[in-house]
Amino acid sequence: MTSRSPLAPPITDQADDIDRVWDVFLYLALGVLAFVVVLVVYVVIRFRRRDDRLPQQKHYNIPLEIAYTVVPFVLVVGLFAITVVTVNAIDDTDTDPDLTVHVTAFQWQWEFEYPESGVRIIGGADTDAPELVLPADSSVLFELESLDVIHSFWITAFRFKRDIIPGTVTEFSVDMSDDAAGEYPNAGVCAEYCGLDHALMRFSVRVLEPAEFDAWLVEQANDQEVAG
Repeated sequence: MTSRSPLAPPITDQADDIDRVWDVFLYLALGVLAFVVVLVVYVVIRFRRRDDRLPQQKHYNIPLEIAYTVVPFVLVVGLFAITVVTVNAIDDTDTDPDLTVHVTAFQWQWEFEYPESGVRIIGGADTDAPELVLPADSSVLFELESLDVIHSFWITAFRFKRDIIPGTVTEFSVDMSDDAAGEYPNAGVCAEYCGLDHALMRFSVRVLEPAEFDAWLVEQANDQEVAG
């Protein structure tokens, strides 16, 4: 199985949407930068000093003033609309997911529970970071809960994080990409400072093909039944 960087390409459809929005912002910003640079270079060359005479002065230019007011306004409104539509789509929760994972955060570790199979993966103070295992090409619903203080669930390859508030179960869902299979060491972190060992509150992510994931679930359920 391929081991990938935590900052690997997006592994969910929602992450792809976020990347596309970032690209739109980036390319528009580069376009504005190029336009400003061209104007500055033009002014420097066109109006460089040749003698003591001032160039022709104008108190106003209505078409130009309308243009530099309307164009930025249209760009801002367009970017705002794109952002709102994308955020609303990402916040939509799948009511019939292929898999539900209950995530419990506590100082300073994680527990991942798969309710339908009874499998639990728990990190401990004397163990390596726990591993969140997910199936590729599947919809996954996450239920987030904190046992103590505010934490934040962040997987960099999701391009998304969600705060976990004590006393409240927070939900969000993702659609895993069909080519997401691989290992992502230390890809998940708590992104909200939560005390002394906050920096150690990490977990790895492993994405399996659906059939491999089903086999993993059965193996884990059998192992935990024997251990219990």
